[in-house]
Amino acid sequence: MRKFLSLAVMCSLAFPAMAFGQEIRAEEEMEELERAEEAQEAAEEAPSEPEKLVTPVQKPEGVPVPPKREAELGFGRGDGSFIDGLTYLAMASGFYRIGGYIGDGVLAGTYNSLGYPYTNYNGFGLNFVGGSVAYYGQNFGVTVDLRFGEGANLLTPLVPVKQGFATWIAKKGELVIDLGFFDTIYGAEVADEWENANYTRGALYFLRQPFNHMGARMSAKLADKVAFTTMVTNGGVLGGTVIDDNETPSVGWQFGFDAGDSVGLFLGGNHGASGQNGNKDWEHFFDLVLSANIDLFTLILNADYQLNPNEREFDDTGAQLSSDLTFRYGHSLALIFDITEKVSIGARGEHLSGNQRYLDLGGDDYGGLATGTLTLRIKPAQFLVISLEGRGEWATRDIYFARNGPTETDPDTGEDVLLPSKGHNYSAIIGMTAYIGN
Repeated sequence: MRKFLSLAVMCSLAFPAMAFGQEIRAEEEMEELERAEEAQEAAEEAPSEPEKLVTPVQKPEGVPVPPKREAELGFGRGDGSFIDGLTYLAMASGFYRIGGYIGDGVLAGTYNSLGYPYTNYNGFGLNFVGGSVAYYGQNFGVTVDLRFGEGANLLTPLVPVKQGFATWIAKKGELVIDLGFFDTIYGAEVADEWENANYTRGALYFLRQPFNHMGARMSAKLADKVAFTTMVTNGGVLGGTVIDDNETPSVGWQFGFDAGDSVGLFLGGNHGASGQNGNKDWEHFFDLVLSANIDLFTLILNADYQLNPNEREFDDTGAQLSSDLTFRYGHSLALIFDITEKVSIGARGEHLSGNQRYLDLGGDDYGGLATGTLTLRIKPAQFLVISLEGRGEWATRDIYFARNGPTETDPDTGEDVLLPSKGHNYSAIIGMTAYIGN
């Protein structure tokens, strides 16, 4: 009986205490819920970070990716549905240009004259119109990239094909192998101008770097902050598709280092036959890209060096006159300032030249070359960019044309041909680019 009374007393004390504890917990849960709702409302009302108009170096989190790869690598892709692995781009870029008579432009794989930008005339023009589509599944991918327009034949020797390759994705995206025709991994600028600091591409892009390669490419994730790419391709160190029947392939490589959320470093090279001496003479190309972002500022440094240890000089009969080391180099420094979410300013300075041997052989017609470009960019709507740009170029030789410059008579046609007569050139351009993609 005493045990029953004791149990009754304990229960009479315990049940009110339990009820009181439940009320306290309920009140605490309500307070936590209210705090969570207030935090969510504050996050929604907080101003978002300004959207950058340009992203010169694209890289997935924790994986340094060469500037020219962007969505190609497929790191982290292939885990969802078919739509999750599908990427696309459609674009068109038109312009109006005044000033700057420069000759015949630059043909892909030739790199022996100045092009601005992929065109050599004034007035209205359409650089590119086209797009790309790529799919990355869990273990494979395919990329098709097409470009049409007045600049297409200057961008790729396989016009309208800018890129086309098959991809094998191994080890959950940590090893990727491509086979086909693909954009170069070198340099800081890309053909899609809204990804650059300026509307027009620089002289370094045209004259010291390859555009594309035909062959095989492998990319591997070596560590959380380190990636490596290597490739075996046709053509010489400046890419393209053919050099002396492609008897000797070129070998390229690049290391990518992620030095933090705002810094990327890429160092690479390409080594191949020069096309002389039965493809026994090899030349070497080295490329450095450094990108750093501090708040609204982005700094991009690009340096390129090309060495031909045995570049040969021949006379009109084909007899060899000399053979010696030729060294070509180029440097570019660009700065992007995002003033607001819709307005940015891009500035770029460049200098290209070489050693005395390079100058004695002609110095690519222009000798030493410096350029300066300033671009104001306005984004009135998503996926629409308007560019206002001024550009100056200064060469150590007369390579530019004046409107009323000297002429000479072509012996074959009998027509007067305009001759280059000045070593400097100034021009202005307004460009409008519309693009959409994921």
